[in-house]
Amino acid sequence: MKKDVIYSMRMNKGVREALRKAAHRECRTVASLLDKIIADYLAKEGFALREGFMEERRKYPRKETTLLATTHLQTGDRVETLAGVILDISLGGVLVSYPKGSKFKITSLGQLPHFSLSLHLPNLDEMVHLDCDARRILDNGNQIQVGAIFREMNESTEQKLRAYLS
Repeated sequence: MKKDVIYSMRMNKGVREALRKAAHRECRTVASLLDKIIADYLAKEGFALREGFMEERRKYPRKETTLLATTHLQTGDRVETLAGVILDISLGGVLVSYPKGSKFKITSLGQLPHFSLSLHLPNLDEMVHLDCDARRILDNGNQIQVGAIFREMNESTEQKLRAYLS
């Protein structure tokens, strides 16, 4: 979506600091977070936004689902294994939810983790393995949600995922 208008505003230092923390937690810029907050508010209040404003920007359509998955996350010299639930999936990526208190923690190091997922797609007798790079981590209080893109996917895995998504 094209951003073609600049709007500046004054705010309290405390509000600004809270926005920075919230943006950091969602791996966004403050400007991106403010844009999302405003757009969500306007949509909720029924204001008609110009055509194309809220359209999907992802390359691949997502499928909402509930699939159990096992995450393998390298932490130092060890590989941690975590149970999670896939909330949506596409050919490009995945949104995985972990219970609060899991070892998938939000760090302030600035680098989001690489991890692998193992899951059963419905009607398959074998596990599917996907290498992922986290792009967004959100702790909403009850769960930790991780949005990730897939790294290189072999042709066989891509065909299985396409069959599930269609």
